[in-house]
Amino acid sequence: MKKVLVAVSGGVDSIVLLDRLVKEGWNVAVAHVHHGVREASDEEYMFVAHVAATYHIPFHGTHLCFQDGGSQARYREARYRFFEDVMNKYGYDTLATAHHADDELETVLIQLHRNVVEVKGIPESRQFGNGRLIRPLLYESKAQLIEYARQNELEWREDATNQERTYLRNQIRYEIVPRLKQMRPSIVREVSEAAKVARADWDSRYRSCEQWVEAYVELEMKAFHVKLENFERLSFLERYTVGRLLSSRYEVNVNEAVEKLLQSQKDTGTYHLTGEWFMTKQNRVLNLVQRSAPDSLHPIQIDSLPTVVEFGDRTISLSVEEGREGIPLHEITYPLTIRTSAPGDRMRLAVGTKKVSRILIDEKIERMVRPTLPLLEDASGRILAIVGVRVSEFLDKSDAICLRLMVK
Repeated sequence: MKKVLVAVSGGVDSIVLLDRLVKEGWNVAVAHVHHGVREASDEEYMFVAHVAATYHIPFHGTHLCFQDGGSQARYREARYRFFEDVMNKYGYDTLATAHHADDELETVLIQLHRNVVEVKGIPESRQFGNGRLIRPLLYESKAQLIEYARQNELEWREDATNQERTYLRNQIRYEIVPRLKQMRPSIVREVSEAAKVARADWDSRYRSCEQWVEAYVELEMKAFHVKLENFERLSFLERYTVGRLLSSRYEVNVNEAVEKLLQSQKDTGTYHLTGEWFMTKQNRVLNLVQRSAPDSLHPIQIDSLPTVVEFGDRTISLSVEEGREGIPLHEITYPLTIRTSAPGDRMRLAVGTKKVSRILIDEKIERMVRPTLPLLEDASGRILAIVGVRVSEFLDKSDAICLRLMVK
């Protein structure tokens, strides 16, 4: 039999859940979190511990305390981290929570309010840590749970913070839901049924899109490539789902970038996602690529030649040769420095100078590549070369001994 950890706050919902599971013969234990923000929390902690003792089942409790007060999201994260730690330590494979149909109605309204794409309420179960999280009461209303508690003479505690109107969920719970129930008494049941259908539709869509990804996306360790013509045949919801699957795989959100690049009339485009991640459109292909961030490319000083240096993902070789190709050594002041570009950088041409940024644009260097391109600079501050792109112009290179650059 599965070992189930039941999250019990002391409210009527979780008390009913615990009573049901115990009477149905489940192998259960209680987990309770003292949030430390209300005077009543001490009494509630003792109450839940007493309830567990009454059922002769294990009790696991913890106290949370954030010096800065902590947000709801921070407390939720800490609460579920505690549940996972208890499950791992004591071998529970399932976490049960007391979410019910009224909670689902509130969640659907919040999803609609936030204009999310996946309006599907609360899943009956999902993976959690090394096990599963289940919600056995999801299709029962709050009124049904209260009736069960009264018929079985159960005792529970009310959390006063649930009445506060500061949070969006409580505003919906106490200001909107009562009006909806008055206008349509069956709304809790109807939304619960609709959300169940929506979840089934989304599950089917995800399964189908997983197969599409395997068939049409070239997946690499730190990159993917997909032909634009294949992406354009998908509906918006299918593109969204594929984007979610790829975002999860690479741990970076690509959805907005994909839509922006698809909508762009330009043949090429670049979208910076975060850190080293970029989405590009080139040659009718969408690409996710990872490039070293400029901040991680520290300048490299070169005191003598020849030499070979590593700069990010590039190998730069500097050699000395006779001939007219390259940079005349007599024009160079040591030490040399390899670095990334900075605002205001200029390079000498046959006539005058030109901004490095303008040269890169004229040479049609992709925007995502520009910040990581290495420049070769001498001790006088003169930019000798944009490595792999262009070398500074020197008037007299007859019979010169020159520095030559090679980059891989």
